[in-house]
Amino acid sequence: MRETISRGQKRQRIRRLMLLATFLLFPIIIFYFSPVLIIEGALSGVVAASMLVFGLQFLTAIVLRRAWCGWLCAAGGLQELAATAVGKPSRPAWLKRVKYVIWVPWVLSIVACAWVAGGFTVVDPLYGIPGGVSMNNPLGLPIYFGIVALFFVPNLVLGRRAMCHGICWMAPFMVLGEKLGSVLRVPQLHVGAEADRCIGCGKCDRACPMSLPVERLLHAGTIEDAECIQCAACADACPKGVLNLRIGRVR
Repeated sequence: MRETISRGQKRQRIRRLMLLATFLLFPIIIFYFSPVLIIEGALSGVVAASMLVFGLQFLTAIVLRRAWCGWLCAAGGLQELAATAVGKPSRPAWLKRVKYVIWVPWVLSIVACAWVAGGFTVVDPLYGIPGGVSMNNPLGLPIYFGIVALFFVPNLVLGRRAMCHGICWMAPFMVLGEKLGSVLRVPQLHVGAEADRCIGCGKCDRACPMSLPVERLLHAGTIEDAECIQCAACADACPKGVLNLRIGRVR
């Protein structure tokens, strides 16, 4: 059991290192995730980098679900840094619905802009990103620091990874990809559970960066929640090995 916990701690160190690395790269890659640049591109009939990235996130989520959020998201890494200062759970149920209220009109605006432009006619991954580096101009710094503040400050009040729940424009693409994979009955990355071995210690709940009620969810045999980011923090905190990250059909 001690060896299992040690492996789990190592996995979480690797995961946090990957999140930190992507956050340090944020000044270079931030425009590749821009919700604004995708609209500007649509107005010109151009498929911008962010549209390609969001499409890739949708496709990979068919199998990997929201693993991007747990392992590679720069904004997620920033929020986990914020959690070291104020790590209280993010519980408000209404917060999870906000991102869809934002996302639907945003997607409709992209469609409308593309229609005005006569459709997408060009694929240009460097559209609006001269030289391929996001912060290549001092005028870009206010945008960078504004987005950093947007994803950092609210977490201090609303709880850890609150902005993943509340405003992330990438999450719905992955949620939809996850749902499609489930409908197609594709083997997916998920946290499975052996509920009969649970001792009710609550360590999984406290470890979850998304503040999910893991102990309650695991009794279904798997952590089935659209907000689960497949980070395996719950599994790696479990002293009895009840939870495990695996690929397979989600029951």
